[in-house]
Amino acid sequence: MAALTDARERRSEPRRSAGSTRCKPEAVLRPGQPVMLINISSRAALVESDARLRPGRITELQLALAAGRASIRGRLDRCYVAALEPLRYRGVLVFEDRLELADE
Repeated sequence: MAALTDARERRSEPRRSAGSTRCKPEAVLRPGQPVMLINISSRAALVESDARLRPGRITELQLALAAGRASIRGRLDRCYVAALEPLRYRGVLVFEDRLELADE
């Protein structure tokens, strides 16, 4: 039996914080819901919002970059309440296509 302290990484790709990429933390889920980018990989992003996120919804994440904007379509996979005061939601957006995360 594995110990409870066994903290192996299960993700297939590492996540990077918004500050460690060319992406700014402020982003938008279409049709206009502001979100904060918590972390991102080439296949998914963890976002936080003060509005409820609905699993299964197909949407587009609009990212603010130093050199402009980028958009990527995806499906909200998992969502949960991250904080009660103030009420904050977190959700995982799984991208339809792979996102290139090369730094500028």
